[in-house]
Amino acid sequence: MKITVYGGAGVVGGNKVHVNMEDCGAFLDFGEPFDLSGKYCTEYMRPRSGRGLRDYIKLGMLPALDCYRPDLYPGDLAPSDMTPLRVDALFLSHAHYDHYGHAGFLRTDIPIVASPMTYAILRASSELGRSGASTELFDHVIRETKGGEPRVLVSPRGKARDVQGRKWVLTGKVIDDEPQWTKGAECCVTEGDGEVNGLEYRAFPVDHSVYGATAFALRRNEGDWLVYSGDLRAHGASGESTERFAESARELCPKVLIVEGTRIGRPVPEKEMTEALVRENCRAAVEEGRGLTIADFSANNFERLDTFIDIAKRSGKRMVVTHKDVAFLESIAKVDGNVRRDGLWVYRSLGEKDLDAVDELRDRGWQVADPDDIALEPQEYMLCFSFWDMTKLLDLDWRGGTYIYSNSMAYDLKQTDNLQKLMNWVELMGFECRGLSLIGGELDFEDGFHSSGHLSVKHLWKLVERIAPEIVVPVHCAHPDLFSELCPLPTLLPERGRTIDLDG
Repeated sequence: MKITVYGGAGVVGGNKVHVNMEDCGAFLDFGEPFDLSGKYCTEYMRPRSGRGLRDYIKLGMLPALDCYRPDLYPGDLAPSDMTPLRVDALFLSHAHYDHYGHAGFLRTDIPIVASPMTYAILRASSELGRSGASTELFDHVIRETKGGEPRVLVSPRGKARDVQGRKWVLTGKVIDDEPQWTKGAECCVTEGDGEVNGLEYRAFPVDHSVYGATAFALRRNEGDWLVYSGDLRAHGASGESTERFAESARELCPKVLIVEGTRIGRPVPEKEMTEALVRENCRAAVEEGRGLTIADFSANNFERLDTFIDIAKRSGKRMVVTHKDVAFLESIAKVDGNVRRDGLWVYRSLGEKDLDAVDELRDRGWQVADPDDIALEPQEYMLCFSFWDMTKLLDLDWRGGTYIYSNSMAYDLKQTDNLQKLMNWVELMGFECRGLSLIGGELDFEDGFHSSGHLSVKHLWKLVERIAPEIVVPVHCAHPDLFSELCPLPTLLPERGRTIDLDG
């Protein structure tokens, strides 16, 4: 058994872990490395789409391997320049960009194994925005070289375009698999355990800050099991699923556990914040607040959305979401059966493109909240907005209310800058802000309005001891040396691109 970490070794984010078992190979996640993208790129400066794989490889954001789509090689990059690597499957743990964000580069004959909820979230995401090759996870137009310049790739136009689909292997049932939803993707269901291209696997639902998170165990020809945690926690609505995963993984007597160590080296809070405590603190802030309420949380944290939907109902407010939120809610309802439509309103944004989408939802029976109606009775509404929605508030002729920041603290300069701008909006609109303040130009995060999506260090060691592998390999960890020092079991530290041979 061999393990090579191409992303996530010594950094938080960008997991790309390759495992080789006899004559089979697989990736465990294939995300964007936030350390490198943050070093070289900005929101408006990214690797150029017309250069295919080349910019990513030159920047070190992609390893130089021969497992990528053949249509993404420009004329000055040859497949023969790449290191051969066998990849029989991609096991995708959850729908966070640092775990799936480069999966679209992989060859389409490599099946993606994931939970139905992960499929649903990524399907909605792909339909909402412009996706480049990196996130073309369902189907894509095959690129061609530009006439007269073979170093540049283009997507041909017109009806004669060649479209390529992908195969997904889902680890559970889908309630509604209408043809339009699965268009471009060949889906099969394995009910949690299965085999793909010679690799036996077991899938375990776990608790995380996005629905559908899954841990996996792999083996080949009844050999030793390898267990991969993905990202996980134990204090959310499905915290017991993480406990069940640990119990089930222990029964496999795994040779190795590849586990996240996100919170290693971070300050230990006096009181571990849980989703239940966040719910109570947010509920109290809503009830104590006056006027319009804004609920700000991570875009794909649907558990937090469900929390605020419940708070709005209990406080007698109308919960207003964007039309993009509705696209996600309708998609995930095909998996969990919860339509979440009763008591929800859709904000009628006055952006040109937004209007058509909202009017189409109104025609389908969704309740729509016009900004003029909200301004007349602001105390009756709770808006599901974030920093990226602040211009929508300019539609309202009103001031004042309660802004609840229920999101993570800033971890880099870009996030800090955005949150400082957010506080300028809060001041402009006359909000009282809970969860975040700006004091002397410095951001101050109020405890109790957000909980981590990752295991505390104490719970991490309990999980490791419970699973009891022979070897522990940390990924998604900014302080691997400290992990190794504190871990109760033998540890091997990965280095980016270096192979760990567990049979040698």
